[in-house]
Amino acid sequence: MVKSSIRVIIRTRPTANFASKNLKIDIEKKTIEAFIPKDSDQGLINNQQENWKFKFDEFLHNSTQEEVYDTCGRDIIHSVLEGYNGTVFAYGQTGAGKTYTMSGGSQNYKFRGIIPRAISQIFNEIQSKPEFSYVVKVSFAEIYNELIYDLLSSTPPSEQTGNIMIQDDPKFGITVKGLTHVLCGSEEDALNQVFEGESNRTIAEHKLNKNSTRSHCIYTLHMECRSRVESSEKVVYSKLNLVDLAGSERTKKTGSEGLTLTEANFINKSLSYMEQVVIALSEKNRDHVPYRQSKLTYYLKDSIGGNSKTLMVANIWPEPEHMEETISTLRFATRMMRVSNEATINVELDPSQLVDRYKREIRDLKQELAMHDTLANRGRVVYEAYTPEQQYQIQLLAERYLEGDLDEVDIESLRQVRELFNQIRHIYRKTMTRLGAEDLKNRSRPATNKTGTLKGNEAKGFEEREEGVGQEEHSGGFGLGRANPNSRPVDSSALEPKNQFVQEEEIEEKKVSSREEAKKASANRSPKKVPLIDKNQAFMEFKNGEGKEIDSTLNENKEDLKERKNRIKSLTDEVNGLKKLIDECKDNLDSIRSERHNEEEDVIDEEEFALIKKLKDYKKAYRSNYDQLKASKDEINAISQNIEFARDKLIAEFEIWYEKKFGNQPETMSRESARERPQTEEKTNDDLDLDAFAYIKAKKNVQTLHKAKKVLGAVGKA
Repeated sequence: MVKSSIRVIIRTRPTANFASKNLKIDIEKKTIEAFIPKDSDQGLINNQQENWKFKFDEFLHNSTQEEVYDTCGRDIIHSVLEGYNGTVFAYGQTGAGKTYTMSGGSQNYKFRGIIPRAISQIFNEIQSKPEFSYVVKVSFAEIYNELIYDLLSSTPPSEQTGNIMIQDDPKFGITVKGLTHVLCGSEEDALNQVFEGESNRTIAEHKLNKNSTRSHCIYTLHMECRSRVESSEKVVYSKLNLVDLAGSERTKKTGSEGLTLTEANFINKSLSYMEQVVIALSEKNRDHVPYRQSKLTYYLKDSIGGNSKTLMVANIWPEPEHMEETISTLRFATRMMRVSNEATINVELDPSQLVDRYKREIRDLKQELAMHDTLANRGRVVYEAYTPEQQYQIQLLAERYLEGDLDEVDIESLRQVRELFNQIRHIYRKTMTRLGAEDLKNRSRPATNKTGTLKGNEAKGFEEREEGVGQEEHSGGFGLGRANPNSRPVDSSALEPKNQFVQEEEIEEKKVSSREEAKKASANRSPKKVPLIDKNQAFMEFKNGEGKEIDSTLNENKEDLKERKNRIKSLTDEVNGLKKLIDECKDNLDSIRSERHNEEEDVIDEEEFALIKKLKDYKKAYRSNYDQLKASKDEINAISQNIEFARDKLIAEFEIWYEKKFGNQPETMSRESARERPQTEEKTNDDLDLDAFAYIKAKKNVQTLHKAKKVLGAVGKA
């Protein structure tokens, strides 16, 4: 059992307007000092605090995503694979960079956050441990307005009730009843679930954040580990919670109204309850911790004050206008450092493996007993369960002993002694039952002769009482043990619930009719006017004007891609050349060793030693070039993704610009000429690095799925 405090890492959002007069960060001493001058409007008597000083575990000031993950995630992921529970969560004001820290940006593979990097590390370490068998399942939950929604369910969140219950299981800790757990056999499968869940999250816009998440999201990886080498019954369970909390808001700054204001109230309330839990845990003599005040605190019960290794990333926005929120975040982070968790390895015993072990132990013990009997010059002693014939023989033996015909009983085993005592007890009970029946019979004879039969009224009353059980209650309804003779059972079909779903045939008929109506409406639609300007010319004008920055970014990425491909080509030639040299060295070594084997001498000569040294150098150069080739392929995948993103963004911005300038007019240029897609080489699975390939492929799969859903939705509405 490892008892440790929750680690707190401070990450600052990069900004050009850094509050240098209000904040001083000392990375070496791991301290931060804050200064807010007193408000002169408060008058002469003003006890407002001006200076604060905080100390934390680490500071990440203007750090990259890779540095953030190395500091915050790598050690915890390693502990989770060893059997500990782990939690990483981001806290801070809205717009401070929590979602970017946890999920990352979609523009570049290098910008991915803690969640996709953790998935990659988990599956890489699983592959490096072939002696263990791992089962990985994932779940994705959203807490929105104090309701829990399943982001991986086949039912969209808008159609869910949100009444998912949280349970405190004595074996597995906090569990969510009814939450979907998806089995993932690879990194790509797990990333698919991440992108699928993120596309279902609730997002809104306000003054401080264009894409503000309006809910707390918890992505959990459930792991189960067994040994493949040892026939051990031990099963190690662990889970990793990756939490993206919604940001605390000051509604006067965000300008929230209507539904956004309601969401902000729920967010601030749940974060306030979370702070109350942290304060209660930091107090030594506190008996009650209010976990059940909110769904968030109850869900994170194992992570805050439980048996988990927990790390908190406190995101701050170090600008002068956000100093109040920054101080609030730093104070909460200080309280969080006072909370201690007792992390333990979660080990359970597999019942089937236990049965197998017990069978082996029983077999070994029987062999030991047989050997002991042989050494003691005893006959073949039976240690199996007695058959009915053997039990009967022991019963006869017990009767003879009780009657005095037998003075001594030869004891062979403890099992025989137990069976003998059982038979003696059986004989005793049988005898007592027979004696009791004879005594009762002797007592009942004179009483029967005196009393005779019952009187007429008594017999009638006795017959009436035999009609039911108990006494009838006159308060209404049925009496206890007596039903109304005129009542009849309800038809079972009336108790069956009504079908709440429409039949599939009716759905198909509606889809067919809606498609036919859409075709008729499109046929009757009158043609629009031809635009006055050719769209190709408009596109060139846009690229030279408002879209110049995007177009230049696209061209830079194309040039960069071309350079990387040339680099890969040269590296491939070098790798192939080195591979050829390695094969030649191996052939020469094999021929020399075969000759030496024929001569029956086991001494390495100078020629063989030189070949071994040369082979080692070739392999070292081969490995170095191969690693460079692999890194270059990663860069090509990321650059290709950037080109795709920039091209789509250029087209989208052009469509908006064209609509504003020339109106909603049909296109006169081909899609190929507008998109200007380069003819890229087809990539096979062998050409892509496994890490980047899984990430990009999962992203594209989810995007394709949502495009298909939008098309089906449009057809259904038409």
